[in-house]
Amino acid sequence: MKRVLIVASMLVMCACRLYAQTYTPVAVTGFNNDAVAETGTDALAVTTTGLDKQDKLLYTQGFAATNSLQAGIPDNGILSNGLRTYQLADYTANNCLYLSDGGAAVNSAAAGFLSLVTPAAYSKLSFLCFSTEQKSTLTITLHFTDGTAADAGTFTILDWFGGTNPIFNSYGRVARISAPPYNVEGLPSNDPRMYAIDITPACEDQPKLLESIQVDYISGTDVDPVNGGSRAVFLAVAGISYQPVALTAETTQATCGNANGSISLSVTSGLAPFSYEWSTTPAQTTATATDLAAGSYSCVVKDANGCPVSFSADVIEQSTILLKALAKPAAICTGSSTTIYAVPTGGRLVKYTWEPGALPDSSAIVTPAVTTMYRVTGEDANGCNVIDSVEITVTEKPEAPVISPLSICPDSTATLTISNAIPPFIYNWYTFPSGGSIAGTGSTYTTPGITDETTFYAEAVNNGCTSNRSAVTVTPFEVVAVPVIKADNITTSGVTFTWAPVPDATGYLVSVDNGPYVTPSSGSQGTSHEVSGLKQETVTIRVIALGALACQNSIPGEAVAKLKPGQIFIPNAFTPNGDGLNDYFRPEGTTISSILLRVFNQWGEMIYQTSDLKGWDGTYKGKMQPSGVYTYTVKVVLNNKEEIVRKGAINLLR
Repeated sequence: MKRVLIVASMLVMCACRLYAQTYTPVAVTGFNNDAVAETGTDALAVTTTGLDKQDKLLYTQGFAATNSLQAGIPDNGILSNGLRTYQLADYTANNCLYLSDGGAAVNSAAAGFLSLVTPAAYSKLSFLCFSTEQKSTLTITLHFTDGTAADAGTFTILDWFGGTNPIFNSYGRVARISAPPYNVEGLPSNDPRMYAIDITPACEDQPKLLESIQVDYISGTDVDPVNGGSRAVFLAVAGISYQPVALTAETTQATCGNANGSISLSVTSGLAPFSYEWSTTPAQTTATATDLAAGSYSCVVKDANGCPVSFSADVIEQSTILLKALAKPAAICTGSSTTIYAVPTGGRLVKYTWEPGALPDSSAIVTPAVTTMYRVTGEDANGCNVIDSVEITVTEKPEAPVISPLSICPDSTATLTISNAIPPFIYNWYTFPSGGSIAGTGSTYTTPGITDETTFYAEAVNNGCTSNRSAVTVTPFEVVAVPVIKADNITTSGVTFTWAPVPDATGYLVSVDNGPYVTPSSGSQGTSHEVSGLKQETVTIRVIALGALACQNSIPGEAVAKLKPGQIFIPNAFTPNGDGLNDYFRPEGTTISSILLRVFNQWGEMIYQTSDLKGWDGTYKGKMQPSGVYTYTVKVVLNNKEEIVRKGAINLLR
């Protein structure tokens, strides 16, 4: 059978609680009507529908100030009475859920959903609402994110004028018209009024995440199927967040043969006040059960909503002999062992039992895989027990670091990386397989410059537990061999250099007489380079063999070739007619470094002298000399510093 509650009665009950329960706003969507005038002078323009047959609506304090009215609801939409705080929806949009019988009232609906912006768990819910045109009856259903739903009950809301036990009142109402003057109604009678529907979800539903709230209009006092009878108006939702009851217990054991034990419970979270019912005879109803003999006891703790939590504990008969449980050492690494032992004081114990493991002696060697609390029970000659415990802290021994070997360029550094590094482990690097000083710390390590194959070592440390050291090798790349060069086909103006193929070379670069390095004339992978057009005594070549990486390139191989001496040719005639052919008289040769040329006419008079390699153009003091025979002397200096002196006659032909 459904619960039918009158809102006014609920409020009286809530006011009588010994513990105040504070409701805070719950943000929801799903409102279908704007019934609050918030700005300007035109209530019609800023709302969608009035809330009753007379088209009356609420207004804000800001609207009241603009239109010289009294009262009004707060501009910020916050309504609070100390125990409940509600946040009204944005006044510029739909701000209420407006329901009527069959949705007959304009802009209303027969049912609606208020969806939580953020689903959450609640131990209590409160709805701010009222009815117009007398009372409205409706049902509320809670929908949860797990797909389940719960019937919260059937409720009757009182009219916004004259209802008993409102939670807020005296805000005034005005007609929904387009211009002043507005006539405020309700203030002398403390109207309009707003009420609260308070809901306590079932205990099994309180931990669930509430997703939406379904409200269905059932019936109203005023029935009008044409214009809509009574209407239900929902303005806001507030709630008390669900907090599960959490308990801690302190047990005092009974001494041997006595009923002097106790169990004391402390509630660290949950909805107060709490009630207690112990399984004692007679039942004890406080947080602490006293005068307990040895045995098992339970307690049902209920929160303010009556939701139960069960607790159980044992009281044992404790010997008057004292017992201390110890371990040496009390902290170990995984895979290591320790000794646990029990030391009695004030008497003799005849039996010991350690748990876990049912170890039957006062001491034992144990190798726990994880941190473990070992509990020892000692029994005296009277059969009474004494208990103590010791915790063995087990720290994980890290796995050995995993590091990939590297090959690097010679004389460069390498950055080694531990691929299985786990924070917050510490990683130490060494240059020795054991002992030695720490060379670096961290999951990566940058080595010094490496010239030869070198091995490094790393270990992982977790709170004092150290792994085995891992070795990793850094190997410099091999540098290709230096090319061996020889000179072939030497002439007076050129030479061909060749070299044997260098193993693992990917190509070659050459430099002639300290010039830039270029591809050999025989191609990037060729093994020869031809040099021609030279006018010098010697030529030097350097050849680099290229490796797969730049750092594998060889150092340059070098060779020097001495060119053959060149022949000197002196013509016996020339034609200085400006046709670009044989216009000058001069010695010809590929290895001439400089000349000193003198020319004489038929009377032995010197008419020309030059050291210019261009030669004589057949003029004297700017005038062309006539055709004829002239004599000359010339001293030629070759590139190898050799001097040659020649004399003879030259025919000038025009």
